[in-house]
Amino acid sequence: MYVVTFYSYKGGVGRTMALANVAVLLAEAGKRVLCVDFDLEAPGLPSYAIFGAAAARSGVVDYVNAYRENGVAPNVPDYIVECKVDERSIWLMPAGRHTEEDYSEQLNAIDWQELYEHQSGYLMFEDLKQQWAQFDHLGFDYVLIDSRTGHTDVGGICTRQLPDAVVILFLPNDQNISGLVPIVNAIKAETRTHKKSIDILYCASNIPDLDDEKSILSDLLDDARKRFKDAIDVQVHHYNSMELLDTKPFALSRRNSKLSKELKELRTAIISKNFSDRDGAIVALKAMPEAYEKARSEGSEKALKVIRSNAVQICLEHEEDGEIAYLAARVFDMLGDQQEELVALDRAISKEHEVNRSLLARAHVYAMQERRSDATSDLMRLLADTGSTLFEIVPALQILRFVEEERWLEGVQRVLARDDSEFEMLSNLHVYLMMEREALPAVASRFVRSVSSDELSAEQREQARNIAALAFIGSGAFTAARNLLEMAGNSEKGAIATNLFNFALACWGERGAPLLDQFQQIADLIPEAPARSPNMNQCYGLTHALLGDIEAARRDLDTAITTANPGALMFSCWQFLYVQGEEFKNDSKEILDRVASGEEIIPPFLSLNSQSLH
Repeated sequence: MYVVTFYSYKGGVGRTMALANVAVLLAEAGKRVLCVDFDLEAPGLPSYAIFGAAAARSGVVDYVNAYRENGVAPNVPDYIVECKVDERSIWLMPAGRHTEEDYSEQLNAIDWQELYEHQSGYLMFEDLKQQWAQFDHLGFDYVLIDSRTGHTDVGGICTRQLPDAVVILFLPNDQNISGLVPIVNAIKAETRTHKKSIDILYCASNIPDLDDEKSILSDLLDDARKRFKDAIDVQVHHYNSMELLDTKPFALSRRNSKLSKELKELRTAIISKNFSDRDGAIVALKAMPEAYEKARSEGSEKALKVIRSNAVQICLEHEEDGEIAYLAARVFDMLGDQQEELVALDRAISKEHEVNRSLLARAHVYAMQERRSDATSDLMRLLADTGSTLFEIVPALQILRFVEEERWLEGVQRVLARDDSEFEMLSNLHVYLMMEREALPAVASRFVRSVSSDELSAEQREQARNIAALAFIGSGAFTAARNLLEMAGNSEKGAIATNLFNFALACWGERGAPLLDQFQQIADLIPEAPARSPNMNQCYGLTHALLGDIEAARRDLDTAITTANPGALMFSCWQFLYVQGEEFKNDSKEILDRVASGEEIIPPFLSLNSQSLH
């Protein structure tokens, strides 16, 4: 049970309205909510239609007077009314029968100082909380208390004894801020002196929804932050609507309005403080990365300790929850707390939440701790799982290469063992794998299987053929590449030029010298306009260079260089590998340099000993 008091120093800030709407939003989220009307002098909650069932019913005043009469805490359920809201329930403990003539007399009869000093009033309210927690054998998830404004006799009960959190609502002007400062300080003192943790949330409310061209509002909010020594959590703006005069919560009648969205932000801010609420714990964990960055930028060691403490507390509250463990692990990773991160990742994996991402994260920690065997075990498990995606596979292979390079190719083969139902993922993966020449034989072997697959479309089979041919050529298996390309039957002019180029490279590798007739066929198919792909321009440049057309070669290679994206992976026909954009540019410049110097133009991969690659 999490008790939240809504407090304002002055009226007219929408305190009761905010409470009623938050209650509805919490109930819609499946929470059991009790509202308590502690604005005893001017009860406001019964004016809402959703609380109509509580009209003229006994409440807080009657409860306290019954206790004063006999010294025994009354039965709380007798003072709580169940109210239906769109097939859900919200319970209300009203102030009392405030519309009856004797209500003022009953209220004025309570001497709050006498109650506390001589009638064990403190224990009475502690018993009240216990009965809330045990109500109907289930208790309540949230108790929302509507406290009266200003400095009052019951103010301390609502803001210091009963709540786990206090929502401070205020119009950001000097009168409100000055009046709130001692209240806020008293709440913080309660935490220090009585070791009771009370969360404070600040909600600047009923703010004019106007341009702040003179920085009036921003200056006042800055002043509030400085004087409260805290950040403002939520801002709720003034909203012009006749429906606000109605008694139906805005969260029900105008769900998509700006006001409703801001009230939802208030609801979210409240639950984020309640770590025992699973929804709140998740909200809190998801907000911690931003809080960490703020603390880091400000150099606040205290804030970092709070983040870690909160993450640990959340984990203790939800020991059997895999999602929470996974989110907490991400927080501990940022904090550099490897011990807590491993505990959280172990739990996430055991509860089968985000298993592959958790395995990847755990392997990374193991790698940093030089636990190479443990890291490799997690990585191999991930790579063999058909549920893993590129987002896990690529970094997993990178870590595997670091921790146990001799098993990297085994990891590649585990991924490539997947069937053609995952062709799209495999076709995307080949770009990464074909950055490493030692992986090319495995890539070629895998995609050859797909060339005749009944599961794939004709377009996908042709794509598989092209990938396999590139891998064969890059690995020195020139005859295999030539045989595969001889079967290609694509009739598109561009595809013919591509296949002819690859075929010519395969023949070159087999023979040890280029067949210029083949490259002339390619040149005859080259369009007059520059190709869109930097790779195609590089291939055309090499073709023209071999044929001695220096001007065309320079044009194509210059275009390849200027259109290459330094941050992208590109296929280089000079190396017959995928390379980073900057390396692609360097390859193209090397061809240009050879053209300019008149040197013999031979792609370096053709000189590799193909036997060493098999």
